[in-house]
Amino acid sequence: MELLGLAAAAALLLSRHDIATLAAGLGLFLWGMTLLEEAIKRLSGGTLDRWLHAATSHPGRAIGVGALATALVQSSSLITLLAMSFVSAGLVTLPGAIALLFGANLGTTTGAWLIASFGLRFDLAHYAMPLLALGLLGRYRLSGSLAGIAGLLLGIGLLFLGIDFMKLGFEAWQDGIRLDGLAGDRLWHWPLFVLIGVVATVVMQSSHATLLLTLTALASGQLPYLPALAIAIGANIGTTVTAVLGALSAGVAARRLAGAHVIFNLVTAAVALALLVPLAWLVDAIAELVGLAETAWPLKLALFHTLFNLLGIVLMLPWIPRLAELLEHRFPEPARLPQTQARHLDSTALNHADTAVSAMEQECRRLERRAYHLLCTAILLPSAEVIGHPPLRSAVESRIDPGAWPSVNARYHERIKPLLTEILAFQARIDVPLTEAQQNRLDALQARSLRMVEAVRFGEVLQRSFLRHAAPVSPLREAHDDLRLAVAVGLNRLAEGEEGLALATPLEEVRRHWQYELAKRLREHRLDPWLASSLMNDLHQASRLIAALVEPPRIN
Repeated sequence: MELLGLAAAAALLLSRHDIATLAAGLGLFLWGMTLLEEAIKRLSGGTLDRWLHAATSHPGRAIGVGALATALVQSSSLITLLAMSFVSAGLVTLPGAIALLFGANLGTTTGAWLIASFGLRFDLAHYAMPLLALGLLGRYRLSGSLAGIAGLLLGIGLLFLGIDFMKLGFEAWQDGIRLDGLAGDRLWHWPLFVLIGVVATVVMQSSHATLLLTLTALASGQLPYLPALAIAIGANIGTTVTAVLGALSAGVAARRLAGAHVIFNLVTAAVALALLVPLAWLVDAIAELVGLAETAWPLKLALFHTLFNLLGIVLMLPWIPRLAELLEHRFPEPARLPQTQARHLDSTALNHADTAVSAMEQECRRLERRAYHLLCTAILLPSAEVIGHPPLRSAVESRIDPGAWPSVNARYHERIKPLLTEILAFQARIDVPLTEAQQNRLDALQARSLRMVEAVRFGEVLQRSFLRHAAPVSPLREAHDDLRLAVAVGLNRLAEGEEGLALATPLEEVRRHWQYELAKRLREHRLDPWLASSLMNDLHQASRLIAALVEPPRIN
């Protein structure tokens, strides 16, 4: 079926040069949008992410920054996915992210202004060619930020060329399908044009592309004015598909934000459709006031697009807290996640550098907490006796019930290894431009996680020896108690944020003491050489455990 469809499309394009020109222009425009988005991600190096993050502390500021950021990058989808990534990674609150989305909707209207003001008035192909030449040469010959600039030029060049091709296609399509008959004089006309806008945006995954088609059709006389306004409303609704698709594979937080996006755009579209004629009158009045020509239909459409998005923000802004509560109730957090499941490694976090690093940090902290508890199990002490306050000798010397302690090896395979696997797989999937600091942070997180896992594997060996000699009458019980206490003190200090020698000093003192005691007791025949070799091995394993936890020296 797909092959037949491609064959039919090819036959149509070969037989109709005007439609082929129009389709080529649309394809070039969409390709240019994709390259432009990639170049902006590459050049921002996390700056855009941090800027948007800082802006969400106040709703008004979030709306303004969301609008400005979308105007700069010309992609509301990029800002939407970024906001979803922030919410999923826990970097911003849901109300702040909702306000950011409201601003992104307003910012996307600048695309219509740019196309109506410049794209339809100038010969953009004249400017596209040098941009394409520079962009293509630089993209394949340069590296780093220069390659990002080349990609930016290439994307802009493709946008210009696509707009020019679409203008040519509509100018040549004089005898094609005309929509003058559906001028909006019947009630069912308006929903039909809104539906056209929705479908076009869903198919092309770009409201800019839909607006470009609408503006060029309007400018060439192929489409009446009022139906063009209804299509612009439909384009706004169609943008919600990107958010919904992005939320399908994401966590609860991203689904809440996608729900807010859908609700805002549907409410805004419903109000705009209900007030279509009054809003058109208002546009005419403003156009006359600022000196626009009566037939400047593309500029009037851009003004209408801005007005109804502003109207939606004014209507919805007071309801942001209530909307957030409604969505939190509608999409609750799962009561209990499986022990092996990562909680922060949503696929949406992979879209941007800051959110990817933040997700890694939060999940690595979860891995560390599990490793702490498992290391406490390895030295046969409850976590409450080790973490939170200095360990007591009385806790170490208390009776040990070997049957009460789960196997470190079994718990490792149940709770540590699956989570570590998810973390490493997530890091391998990070494919966005990173600053040097971000890359160093990821490397440090990975190294620390691997050291924690290495320490657990050493703890597994220690636990088996401690359980074999847990009886109070065991010749190794005294040495093991000293060893367990020293490791517990090291774990406590690590949990308190200390590092380096502070972790290793207690164990080093125990090791020196028992090396002397071993030699003495062997000479006095108070200790069997077999047991002495076991204790030496335990001291060595404990030293390796602590060494794995000690931070490596920092390189400036």
